[in-house]
Amino acid sequence: MRTDVDQLVRELPEAGIARATRLGLLLNPGLETETWRGLVTHVARLVRTATGARQTLTAWLGDVLAYGEAGGRGLITECAAATGINPGTLRNAKMVCLRIPVSCRHDALSWTHHCEVGITFAEPQEIGRWLEVAESEGLSAMALRRRIRSHVANRHEKRGASPDVASITAFQLMRELRACDRVLDRHRAAWRQWSPSTAQFALQELRAVTDFVDTLRARALKPPAPRPHDIEAN
Repeated sequence: MRTDVDQLVRELPEAGIARATRLGLLLNPGLETETWRGLVTHVARLVRTATGARQTLTAWLGDVLAYGEAGGRGLITECAAATGINPGTLRNAKMVCLRIPVSCRHDALSWTHHCEVGITFAEPQEIGRWLEVAESEGLSAMALRRRIRSHVANRHEKRGASPDVASITAFQLMRELRACDRVLDRHRAAWRQWSPSTAQFALQELRAVTDFVDTLRARALKPPAPRPHDIEAN
């Protein structure tokens, strides 16, 4: 029998939780670190034992991770190992929960709808507008994704960027990379045991991938360019 959301709510501890819904957890302010980490552990256990409601549980994990923003270093990796949920999925859930508080989520929409909006947009007004559009027009998550993709591509085109670059690179490429990441994560035990010769062959076959990772790592570590007023101040 698949676990329903009401059953999961009943299994939550009372301490620390102000409200529990299908779309998230609202935690009490000022939780002690021990209480907060206990909630993380409890929700992670529910993920391991429940046989359904995966979207709800992912949203709950996103909320408890977002709540501990200041003291949760390394916790995403721990949760991923404990639950089997891909670390990238948890990072996205945390980001969506930081951008869309429980009070701003739409009961008529799914968690996937909120992810489509919260991953793409950061401004609260734009997030609110897209959630309203999805609900008022009865858009499926897939239809909402297509609408957002078209909107972002048109915005880039108006700014002088190629619509192909905006849509394919920003959406299709990242989606394929996430799928690849999930496959590698599922088979981690296998590729960690590859022989040196197999590893060398893989590096040759995946040269574009290694170049991609090296380029992104170098760009991510590059210090930001000084702003004009910083230069003037010096």
